Amino acid sequence: MSANVFTGGRTTESVAYDLALSLAAKDPSITTPEAMIRRISDLLPLCREVAEKKHRQESPPAMGVLS
Repeated sequence: MSANVFTGGRTTESVAYDLALSLAAKDPSITTPEAMIRRISDLLPLCREVAEKKHRQESPPAMGVLS
């Protein structure tokens, strides 16, 4: 069973940032705030893609609407 990530008004940007922060926090080589910000910035583009894909999966198109 998959949990819905986009509940309570979560946005793709907030989910992407949380993912990047979580991954960056696991890097033992990060010892300064500047290094943490750099790593988050490096991870954000891919995290945005993943968050957007998950958002689309959780928000199927409305019935009768053609895209």
